[in-house]
Amino acid sequence: MRIYNKYLMSLVVVAGVINSLLAFLGQDDLAVYFIINVIAYLIITLLYAYLNPRARKALGAVGAVSFAGFMVIVILKLIEIVSAR
Repeated sequence: MRIYNKYLMSLVVVAGVINSLLAFLGQDDLAVYFIINVIAYLIITLLYAYLNPRARKALGAVGAVSFAGFMVIVILKLIEIVSAR
């Protein structure tokens, strides 16, 4: 099995497990799903750092966009917490 296939399979399995657990626990906030899936994506991408340079560059761009979305959600939650006082 090539490294790309292992990478994709691990992403699919981890995302499936995470989403199933969150649904089983009754989580209904979409931001929680996004944040946890982004963290899992970034960790798995770091574990498979031995991809060719072109693939690493593309995954780096996807990771940067995902991390930017993560930061937007964190900032919105912080604003919500601060403005509630």
